[in-house]
Amino acid sequence: MDTATDLASFVYDRLDEEERDAALFHEFGCPGRVSCCCPCPARIRDQIAIHRQNLRQCERRIKRGQEELCWLLDSFFAFETMKALALPYELHPDWRDNWYP
Repeated sequence: MDTATDLASFVYDRLDEEERDAALFHEFGCPGRVSCCCPCPARIRDQIAIHRQNLRQCERRIKRGQEELCWLLDSFFAFETMKALALPYELHPDWRDNWYP
C-alpha cells in the first residue's frame, strides 16, 4: 500500500471507533438506545459524517493526480488535508511520524 492509502485507512478506522463510541454519550435520564434523543451522540455522528465526506473527496483528488502520473498541487493539498484529519489521533499506536502535516 502507498502512504495515502495507509493514511486514509488509518483515519477511517479511527472514525469507525469514534462512531461506535458515540453511543456511550447519553445524558442522565436517557431511556437508552431505543428511543435516545440526546444531542451529543447525534452531533458526534454528524461530525464523523463530515470527516468521512472530506476524506473521500481527498482520496478522489489524489487518485486523479496519480492517474495523470504526477502529483498535482490539488493532490498535494488533498494529502495535507488527510494528514490534518489524522492529527487528532497522533497518540494512537498505529500512528506514523511521516503523517505529520
